[in-house]
Amino acid sequence: MAQREIIVLVLSMLVLVAICEGLNEFDYLQVVIQWQPATCSDYNKPACFQAPGNRFSIHGVWPSLYDGYPTQCSGSPFDRNQISGLQPGISEIWPNVATGDNFWLWQHEWDKHGTCSESTFYDQQEYFGFGMDAYIHNNLQVILSNNQITPNGRTYTRDQVYAAIRAKTGKTPAVRCNYNSRTGASQLHEISLCFKKDASVFEDCPLNANKCGASFVWNSWNTVKAISEE
Repeated sequence: MAQREIIVLVLSMLVLVAICEGLNEFDYLQVVIQWQPATCSDYNKPACFQAPGNRFSIHGVWPSLYDGYPTQCSGSPFDRNQISGLQPGISEIWPNVATGDNFWLWQHEWDKHGTCSESTFYDQQEYFGFGMDAYIHNNLQVILSNNQITPNGRTYTRDQVYAAIRAKTGKTPAVRCNYNSRTGASQLHEISLCFKKDASVFEDCPLNANKCGASFVWNSWNTVKAISEE
């Protein structure tokens, strides 16, 4: 092969690498934590395979842009062997609440979001482990309860949730709601803890990461069942 052709080939490969790396760029990380009773009473989703617990669990770790988030990046394929060392804890705090198929959820989260994170995390164990650590060290149910915010069917404000979590983390979270399948009421569904791109420290979540109005209800599963039986 002529020297000119070799140079062109090398330059083409470098451009391709740069393009792929650019597609995988992101600004910050969200650890998205879901309230199981809200997941299972979403008007827009089928019923869960079994009654959920009255607790939070992890939805995912999302590399995010300040105006959205990248998905389906060029990255390594999901390898369940890389997260075998996280068992049994990952099955307990990062379950597939909807269907019970945990490996499907973990692969989905890796394929959609985790592939965009490889500039920050060494491997899949580190990616999933980061989400688990954030969840364990920031017990949202305890944080909220300590501030008299409990899943009792009452109405709370977004600012109340902000203040409670900010007192623990020093930064403002994001709050997302869905609509109760029975009443149509806006209900607390997910809370995101946001971190710097390098996963080192918390940062304020941008306003566009929120999907709640100024107020919403927070229901336990018993409350959801009671509403459904009326």
